[in-house]
Amino acid sequence: MKILHKATIVLMGLALTFSSASFADADTLTKNLKNNYPNLSAKVVGKSPVDDIYEVQVAGNLVYTDEDARYFFVGNLVDFKTKTNLTEQRQQELNQINISQLPLENAVKNVKGKGERKLYVFSDPDCPYCQRLEQELTTVDNVTIYTFLMPLKALHPNAETIAKKVWCSQNRYEAWEDYMLHKQAPSAVENCKNPIAQNIDLAATLNITGTPTLFLNNGQRISGGRTAQELEMLLETVK
Repeated sequence: MKILHKATIVLMGLALTFSSASFADADTLTKNLKNNYPNLSAKVVGKSPVDDIYEVQVAGNLVYTDEDARYFFVGNLVDFKTKTNLTEQRQQELNQINISQLPLENAVKNVKGKGERKLYVFSDPDCPYCQRLEQELTTVDNVTIYTFLMPLKALHPNAETIAKKVWCSQNRYEAWEDYMLHKQAPSAVENCKNPIAQNIDLAATLNITGTPTLFLNNGQRISGGRTAQELEMLLETVK
């Protein structure tokens, strides 16, 4: 029993040593990233399943590198045995958010049917992909949609004015839909209190760089538009 006890202690010591080494390697990589690429916004987020290769987030994308931050692997890491796209799976985990922390009072709300399913959308009124998404959403039922108006002023100079007018309209969703589907500009004045600046700041904290960006009720992020059929399938996964 004493021998077993000593062996257990040795194994525990080795485990702690390897654990410490793992953290030390990640710390070393962080330092090397800062030293080698001072202008690169990169964050070490974990170890990959491949020995001595680490996961690094760069501009919202997941890439892989060694401890020296010299060699970078850009693309999908796939487990051929299980046919699993590990990069996509990990990216979803890293991009997931806590829905309960979203300020829903700052979103345009629309309840369709019973509204049992939930969808959270960050959208720019002058984004053509957002307009296409709105067209697809017309055939999706039994959903509550929260739309955070997020004008990308650098791309669409008039989008902020439209977003404010939509928010200041008596029926916000009707004004939003009229503009997105029929190009009918809202007639409301734009000087009411609105959350547009707050929405832009919120998007930055959530690392949202493009529109449309959608979130399901479990916090899963979906970048870019989807067809009505795809949206139905996604909404059904988080009933």
